[in-house]
Amino acid sequence: MTAFSTRPTYGDGFVSRRQMLSACLSAAVVGSVRSAGARSPAQDSDRSTVVIEAPRLFDGTRLTVTDGARVVARDGRIVAAGAASAVPAPAGAAATRLENSTLLPGLIDLHFHIEDEPAMALRQLAHGVTSFRDPGEWMEVHEPLRRRIADEGLPGPRLFLTGPHIDGEKPAYPADSVVARDPEEARRQVNSALDAGATAIKIYFRLPLASALAVIDACRTRNVPSTAHLEILDARVLIEAGLTGVEHITSFGTSIASPMQAEGYRQAVLADNGARRDGRYELFAAADLDGPEARRLYAIVARARPYVDATLAVFEARGTDTLPKGSTITAARRVDGFRKMQMLVRRLHDNGARIVMGGHTSVPHAGRGEAPWRELELLVDAGLTASEALVAGTSNAAAFLGSGGADLGAIRAGAAADLVAVEGRPDTEIGAVRRVRLVMVAGRHVDLNRLRTA
Repeated sequence: MTAFSTRPTYGDGFVSRRQMLSACLSAAVVGSVRSAGARSPAQDSDRSTVVIEAPRLFDGTRLTVTDGARVVARDGRIVAAGAASAVPAPAGAAATRLENSTLLPGLIDLHFHIEDEPAMALRQLAHGVTSFRDPGEWMEVHEPLRRRIADEGLPGPRLFLTGPHIDGEKPAYPADSVVARDPEEARRQVNSALDAGATAIKIYFRLPLASALAVIDACRTRNVPSTAHLEILDARVLIEAGLTGVEHITSFGTSIASPMQAEGYRQAVLADNGARRDGRYELFAAADLDGPEARRLYAIVARARPYVDATLAVFEARGTDTLPKGSTITAARRVDGFRKMQMLVRRLHDNGARIVMGGHTSVPHAGRGEAPWRELELLVDAGLTASEALVAGTSNAAAFLGSGGADLGAIRAGAAADLVAVEGRPDTEIGAVRRVRLVMVAGRHVDLNRLRTA
């Protein structure tokens, strides 16, 4: 057991208020329901304050405590955090102490698709994802999830929605899109979505360039993030125009390919959206990541520092995979393409792109609700450190949310009390994120056992 320099405070009131939640904590949680003897009413008065203690604390940017950490939260917000020796535990506060664990800000999944399965969001919540953004879905599709959260009194997750994609004619996903036929219509779609409650806007790849630029401008006017799934639009042009972020590493394919290859791919996709399935792997496998087109991209990224939501997990290819129906390329070629995608993530990161975490919900090599974990692992496989991957899932992700994420992705005074505790050292071994021991949203514990089987 890691020693704490300040003795934790436990009270009888914590037993009566929290014993129904004890089943949600692992056996690795010790002292989560522990009496320190009878207390006076005055001592037991601070019922809105909770204390979480663990050996280590990662604050959203780095590991800041290694020998005993304490977080104090009141009314859903963190009021103090840091070394236990420097953060007093208020008398009468509910206290939870965890062995061999690291406290993290709640993870943020910036590419979550609800896919008509509200329970998926709740399973991800039990896996430490306390906030998500759905980048491209009618907002009313989330009403069943909102109702369940309200009806069952669940503490989360937090929802950030963009509304449907803004796409061009013959949209790739008609049911999830609105069509803009010209820049003025694109602006109207932006304002309509924002007026309805969207917190960001997503461009889809069939939207003509002039209309995509109009979306970026309208988002800038309204001070909300713009993001895009590009494929056949040149990411360099839109980033220079002020695009906040990019969804999918494949959105950079035509920016790193030779002009002839890029145009061939563009025309193939314009004729048939399905050409992307094999075409993006071919495009990447053939790309020169040190060539002139790629160097132009890196220079623009270095100036603009866009957010990049790579969603590697949805493209992950292994040599043992069964080829998709109708595929005309080999499994080895798909693996080559995917390796280049990972290499590009590292190049973009090294040139100043702000990498964020997007799980994409249903991916080939992760179980239900585990896509965010797999994404973090693949970012590390791509060359980021485990600590940098955690930044992608916390503080970087919160910043990409814009003003709505201002108090998320961090463990500091004033931030939302959205916390995750995992067993081990995720800052050195990213797989530790799978060993979730505690999840809290706005200072409220999440029933892990209940939601893991949602």
